[in-house]
Amino acid sequence: MLNAETMNIQVKTAVASHLSDAQELIALGLTKQAIREINYAKAILFKHPDTTKDVGEDELDAICHNVDNQFH
Repeated sequence: MLNAETMNIQVKTAVASHLSDAQELIALGLTKQAIREINYAKAILFKHPDTTKDVGEDELDAICHNVDNQFH
């Protein structure tokens, strides 16, 4: 049975992860996808400027979904 609790992650870890993904995408020549990852990182920072705080995966997913909706 799956745990119903949402996993939390530190804001700075989430931002670093998206920026690392952007670096890999740039290396592969996938500029559009890299820009999307950078936009995710920026949106997370705007919503949660204290990067030492924890945030739930569900909220991070919602932030990224909102970014997708703004640019599509």
